Amino acid sequence: MNFLVRQKARELLKSNIPIKNNPVGLRNKLLGKGKKVTVVTAAYNAEKFIRKTIESVINQTMGIDQIEYIIIDDCSTDGTNKIIQEYTAKYKNICSVTLLQNNGSPGTPRNIGIELGTSKYITFLDADDWLAHDGLESLYNILEETGDDYVVGKTVKVESESECVIGEFASIKERRSITPLDVPHFFYHMGPTARMMNLNMVKENEIGFPDMKFGEDKWFFSDVFFKARAVSTTKKLIYYVNRTSENSSSLTRVTNMLDKRKADIDIIRYIQSKDIAIELKRVALNRIYEYDIVKTFDSQTFVKSKNKEDFIEILGEAVETAKDLSYDFKNEFKVPIYKLALELFMKDRIDDFIKLFEWLKRDSNKKYHIKDGLPYYELPFLEDEYRFVRIPMLARALDSYTLDNVYHQSFEIYGDDIDNIDSVLIRDRTRIDNEINCGVQIEGNRGHFTVSLDEIDNMEKSLFTVFIRYNDYQLVNIKRILKNKMTYNKKNVEFYTTVANNLGLAIKSLE
Repeated sequence: MNFLVRQKARELLKSNIPIKNNPVGLRNKLLGKGKKVTVVTAAYNAEKFIRKTIESVINQTMGIDQIEYIIIDDCSTDGTNKIIQEYTAKYKNICSVTLLQNNGSPGTPRNIGIELGTSKYITFLDADDWLAHDGLESLYNILEETGDDYVVGKTVKVESESECVIGEFASIKERRSITPLDVPHFFYHMGPTARMMNLNMVKENEIGFPDMKFGEDKWFFSDVFFKARAVSTTKKLIYYVNRTSENSSSLTRVTNMLDKRKADIDIIRYIQSKDIAIELKRVALNRIYEYDIVKTFDSQTFVKSKNKEDFIEILGEAVETAKDLSYDFKNEFKVPIYKLALELFMKDRIDDFIKLFEWLKRDSNKKYHIKDGLPYYELPFLEDEYRFVRIPMLARALDSYTLDNVYHQSFEIYGDDIDNIDSVLIRDRTRIDNEINCGVQIEGNRGHFTVSLDEIDNMEKSLFTVFIRYNDYQLVNIKRILKNKMTYNKKNVEFYTTVANNLGLAIKSLE
């Protein structure tokens, strides 16, 4: 199967497509020195951003002379290829491949980069993104020190008004020589960003990207994780993803959500066909069943859709693929409410299934229930065994005060992982590295943290969210109800917190 995935790239390389500074050409074989890392960029109509992308490679602390950079232009119709040719004329270790017909996917262009690559390691860089200044050197050094097959670092998503870390669980701490199963959610961050791998492992195991508009990364990196003997993670910043308003035509943004889920069905079938350890198969499949397919319904896109039956049909296809599994796939779900939703669906209670997600997205007055120290949602529209559904963790603010220029906050906390609480995180909503980690004390179901006003004063002005951090990377908000609004008998009824921090009530006519 994988052989066929890269076969198209091999056939194109045997044709007469233009290639400049070919790494496997005779000149480079005779005169070229071995490079440390191969960087592969698939480009299509990227003239707005590709200079910044290329310059981020040229300016790496590793030195451009240690990098084999392969850029594949997928038959662009703008000035992308002209810009690429400027750099190939200046740098002999920047290779350009000009495809004469567009593939509609980065899959085949990236496979061409794999075929042409000659370095020990390989990484992928999209044509609208850029690397941190020392990104390649950081990843390379870790692989050289450990002998691991794969390493991943920090990815920052850059939007017009904010920035955030993507897949924080993969870069929250330094880990060395572990397996993908050692990090919960390791299969949940599958884009090409901020990762480097052994090129021989990729080539020898015939790992490649399928020609898909969406999901090709999941396919590829699932195979990488199935074959990697050991992996590492680092907290170092490696990669910037461009999601600014200028980049409105990126493939991720323009791909329809339903098309994405249809691609996931193909990936499910592919993973099911693999002869791999059942533990790997369970983890890889559950990521798609729960995180991609069922989580899609937990969105305004579904709740507001006038064609909900189209979403339901895809879920039905997904459930059908699970019938031949040797285990009950719904028991692998990590989020209780998603498991409940799936059970409702499989019992053909479609109306209740839809109501569940409408309630999740629209009802701001959710009722919580605590039983035996564990938190539950109470679902007002269900009267049977599904009336209560577990919440993994719930935190609610209690008293607060300031003493000697130190802010004190107490809270109540319920859930499965109270013993694994690490700290309280005060995080900027719009930028990274503008945050405070506070120590926290937990006694039973009560917690307390403090933060000095001097620390707060040193922060840049912004809006912040306060989280409890547990299990290294997982976060839960500390809830504080300031308003509770209802509509009754043609009136808006609102309980709220006054300026003096007292409970108030406002009643207003809707007429």
